[in-house]
Amino acid sequence: MAKEFDENRWFNLAVRGLLTEIEKCCTSKKEVTEDLLASIHTLFPTHSVTALDLIDHQSVSLLTSPSGRKIYSCLGSLGTPYVICYTGFTCTCPSFRHNFNIENLWCKHLLALQLSLAMGVVQQKQVTEEIMMAMLNELVICHE
Repeated sequence: MAKEFDENRWFNLAVRGLLTEIEKCCTSKKEVTEDLLASIHTLFPTHSVTALDLIDHQSVSLLTSPSGRKIYSCLGSLGTPYVICYTGFTCTCPSFRHNFNIENLWCKHLLALQLSLAMGVVQQKQVTEEIMMAMLNELVICHE
C-alpha cells in the first residue's frame, strides 16, 4: 500500500536542505552559488528577491533584553519594523497575518530571517525590558 504524498513534509525538508547548503557556503567563505539562488527562487517565488534585498540591507536583528528574553526584528521594505518570534515561525507583518494558510506559511521577513541565520548575518542588539515586553505584546495581539 502506497503512502499518501505529504507536500508540506517535502517542502520543509527542501527548505532545511537549502538553508544547510547556504550555511555551508557561508561558513566556508564561499559565495552563495547561482544554483542556490535559483533554488531559493523556486521554493519562494513570491518572496525570494525581496527577502534577499532585506538581507543586503542588514534588516534582521536578534534583540535581547537584560533578563535574557530574545526576539527577532526585521525592517520591512519601507522601514517598518516587524516582530518575529524567537522560534522564527510567526511575524507581525500584514502579509503573514492575512495570508497565512497551509499553502502560504512564510512571508518575506521569515524567509529573510532564515536566510540571515544560515548566512550568519543577523545583527545583535540589546533592548530594555520595557521594549521587549512591548514587542512581545505586539506579537501576542497580532495573533489573537
